[in-house]
Amino acid sequence: MFSNLAIDVALGLIFIYLLYSLLASIVQELIARLFNARARVLTKGLRRMLEDDDHSGDLGFFGRFTFFNFFYELGWSVVYFFQPFKNSPFLKQFYQSPAIRYLGENSAAARPAYISPAIFSQTMVHLLRGPHKDNQLSDADAIRECLAQNSLQLSADTLAHIRDLFEDARHDITAFRLLLEAWFNETMTRASGWYRKHTQAWLLILGMGIAAAFNVDSIAIARILMKDKSVREQMVQLAMSRQPQYAAITDTLIRKNVLHRDSAFFRTDTTWKVMVRDTSLIGVYGMLRNDLGDAKNVLGISRACVTDTTATGLPVVRCGFTHPYQRNGWLIAAGWAMTALAISLGAPFWFDLLGKVVKFRSAPPPNTTVTGE
Repeated sequence: MFSNLAIDVALGLIFIYLLYSLLASIVQELIARLFNARARVLTKGLRRMLEDDDHSGDLGFFGRFTFFNFFYELGWSVVYFFQPFKNSPFLKQFYQSPAIRYLGENSAAARPAYISPAIFSQTMVHLLRGPHKDNQLSDADAIRECLAQNSLQLSADTLAHIRDLFEDARHDITAFRLLLEAWFNETMTRASGWYRKHTQAWLLILGMGIAAAFNVDSIAIARILMKDKSVREQMVQLAMSRQPQYAAITDTLIRKNVLHRDSAFFRTDTTWKVMVRDTSLIGVYGMLRNDLGDAKNVLGISRACVTDTTATGLPVVRCGFTHPYQRNGWLIAAGWAMTALAISLGAPFWFDLLGKVVKFRSAPPPNTTVTGE
């Protein structure tokens, strides 16, 4: 057993960050479901593919600066939240096609959260081909005529790219579909990154709220763990005893796509079976709540109200921070900020780090020889 002060303090902090990261991830997942966030990011990715979704020219000279573009695009994100098909006639037609329309879970979540590459390419071919009629043009001729006349009113850049893909396929429908699927896969890889960025931003916001609500002051916690041996030992024992259980929880939530590591934004199936059930989330939340209570009791960081008597003899109730390590308001704010940043890294990061620290702590000290009888 290899143990020292620095390792035990790090283990305690990592365990606390893991607990609150899981809690923030569960809240973030519920928010994502409430606003159908995955479907909205998927729509954004398809808009980038099928429409000329570039508003930088609207700002003129200011469009050269990232600062102004950021807020301008943020405004358009709000517009697209309420009007997802604004200025996007072909995108609307794409979503109204039967192959896509019936992938939604219900009327409240009409747009699907996942679309397979095969479904995308099939839908594109159907739209470009138009209504199929016997003894008429072949599929390749129908697509060539549609692209030549732009009967679907595709935007200029999208039309040019699809024409190039069709020419690269030498007007072969099978090859054309493969090129469409490769295009879709590449864009959805980017969409996965966009969703992870959105998730990390939400985790940062939730992390700050959790840190303030639960008074998770990283600076004060580190000082407590360094100074109080009994508290440190209790926290280490709690972390090492819970590590196997959280291994199963973290692995399950990653596979269910609640926690994000390197998840693609599309799946081979287009159902909602990959989503973890609400009952499972509630069960995980119950376990987290118990462990968070134990951790808080061990650390002893809490707010309290005291009654002071003023000069007039009237009692005044004052509520605030009572722990001796939380006397400086700026240090408390800095401790909360550190906690929020730690939570934004995500539960998979802290779980992996927890496993490595536990393994290192459990390893025999260096220069230890094992003798046999």
